[in-house]
Amino acid sequence: MSEPEKNLMEIYDDIDLCYKVMGLTFSDPPDRVDKVYNDLVAKYTRELHVAAPESRQNAQSNIDQVRDLYERITNSLIYKDYAREYEKYKQLKAEQTKDKKQKDVEKQPEFIRCPYCSKQIAAELKVCVYCRGKILTPTELLMLKVFSTKNMIIAAVVIVLIAAGVILALNPQLIKF
Repeated sequence: MSEPEKNLMEIYDDIDLCYKVMGLTFSDPPDRVDKVYNDLVAKYTRELHVAAPESRQNAQSNIDQVRDLYERITNSLIYKDYAREYEKYKQLKAEQTKDKKQKDVEKQPEFIRCPYCSKQIAAELKVCVYCRGKILTPTELLMLKVFSTKNMIIAAVVIVLIAAGVILALNPQLIKF
């Protein structure tokens, strides 16, 4: 091995330097490490298609170096520990997001159709926002139908007739023919 290759190997053995050469830090997540690696390989692969043989040779050398750096980083204990912790973090974050979405779905208001204009409105509204019609609950609707003006007049007439019949039945002398 030549002297420059020995120096290069010593540099590669230092994981911190491997991160720095690739433009990364220890705190970068594994996703970012993969993205930087793929971007660098893609960049140097494009350079392989240049007509100049020297440029192609440099690009191939760079690809080999990047692959070596990536392998050293991903095989290091630091990276593996961080990758495990990062996966746990991602799973926890996914669960939290799922729980939040589920709570948001539960919070969504129910919709009903306005009985006057048939447009969708929130169920808790008392007045339609479109036609300003009063939205009644089922109990209010029942009360409105039972105690309508027509029904109240009929009930009053029936009560008066019953009262008159009872009075006449109790006092037959009131009937004079």
